[in-house]
Amino acid sequence: MFEFNDDAAIEVTHVGRRAIPVASVDNVLRNPQDVAALGFSQSYAQDRSNFYPGMRAPLPESFSTALRAWLGRVLQREFDRDDSYFSVVTTASADLLPIQRIPHYDSTDPGVFAAVIYLCDSRFSGTSFYRHRKTGYEEITEENRRNYQLAMDTDMRLHGPPRRQYINGDSPLYEVIFSNELKFNGAILYPGRILHAGNIPPTFTPPKSKDEWRLTVTSVLQASRPFNPPF
Repeated sequence: MFEFNDDAAIEVTHVGRRAIPVASVDNVLRNPQDVAALGFSQSYAQDRSNFYPGMRAPLPESFSTALRAWLGRVLQREFDRDDSYFSVVTTASADLLPIQRIPHYDSTDPGVFAAVIYLCDSRFSGTSFYRHRKTGYEEITEENRRNYQLAMDTDMRLHGPPRRQYINGDSPLYEVIFSNELKFNGAILYPGRILHAGNIPPTFTPPKSKDEWRLTVTSVLQASRPFNPPF
C-alpha cells in the first residue's frame, strides 16, 4: 500500500538567519487516497508520552520501511529508525498546556529529522517555523538549550504564560521565519532542531466529525549521521 513517488517535486528553501534547509514536497505518495482512507479508519488515542495536542495512531512497519527507503533516495541519507503516526489535532484552545501554545522542537540531536505528510485538503493550513525574539534562536541545540530555557523562564516572568490559543503567526515572543502551504499529498521535511508549529486556528474547537479532521502523517527519523548540511 505504501508507495512513495521518486519523481516527487522537491523545493528546498533556506530559512531564517541560519539558512536552515526546509524541503517542501508535492505528490509524495502514489496512492494518497488509500493511505488517507486507512488513516480515517484507525482507532486513535492520546499519547501521554508527548505533548502532541490531539490523537495519534501508529503506522505499520511497512510504512516506516518504505518511508526510510524513499527519503534515503531523495535526500541521499540513510535513516536507522523512525516513529511514524497518523495524527489528528483535537485539543481545544482552552485546554492547551502552556508548552502547547508556543513553537516546539523535536530534538537537539543534529541527526534527527522530521516529516509531515498532509492527508487533508486546503481548508486547513500548513506548518510555520519560528525565531525566538529574545535570543534570536531558530534552532535549539545542546549548546544553546540551557540558555533558551532560561530566556523562556524570563519571558514567562515578564509577560506571563502565553494566551490559551494555538500560535499561528507572529507573537510577542516569537516571529515567523517561514510558512509552507498545505496541499493534499504534500509534505514538509525539516531538521528536528528547528522551532516549529502547525498552523492551527488560534481559537480551535475539537472536530465534530472526521470530515473536519486535519489528518497528517507525522514522522521523526534518526539519521545514521548528522545533517551537515541536512540536504
